[in-house]
Amino acid sequence: MRHNEHILGQQFSLRPLSDGDADFVVGLRNTPELSKYLHHGATSIDAQLKWQNTYYSRAGDYYFVIENNKTHKPEGLIALYAVDDHASRAEWGRWLILPGSLAAPESALLIYRFGLENLNLQELYCRTVAENRAVVSFHDSCGIPLSRVLSNHFEISGESFDAIEHTVNHALWPRIKERLQKTVTFLARKQQQNG
Repeated sequence: MRHNEHILGQQFSLRPLSDGDADFVVGLRNTPELSKYLHHGATSIDAQLKWQNTYYSRAGDYYFVIENNKTHKPEGLIALYAVDDHASRAEWGRWLILPGSLAAPESALLIYRFGLENLNLQELYCRTVAENRAVVSFHDSCGIPLSRVLSNHFEISGESFDAIEHTVNHALWPRIKERLQKTVTFLARKQQQNG
């Protein structure tokens, strides 16, 4: 969906995906260490632009570029989508971060803030391939409860994978927000010390 939502963070911000980002998306989605648990996507800029044109026409689908506030360069992608008919629940995902980037905690904080505070949704959930232990561990370390396991939810390259679903609702949000904010502040201080 074409949108004008900008979510400013301490070190990173979320800005709307645009046609000018197609090259970045293709490069990131085809990075070997990131693509293992992804559905096959566009392998050319033209194919990515075609996908984006379809995306622009979908309601309730907010795709963002994670941008470094200091360098103004993209360091990842994240999206909120599948908003239900009652605008009470949505999924977030399409979450890819450049190897070596520190954007993960803050981008998660910002997408939760956008969904639960800006859009006033009642809950957000994220579904992760069960074998993607690093991402499952990230959600667990934030104190986000595992809400359910979905058997054979994903099919990637002809192989079925279970999904681990983590859910944050309004009741949990203050605690999760505080924990993520502490991590973001710690990483920001560390970056300042390292110059």
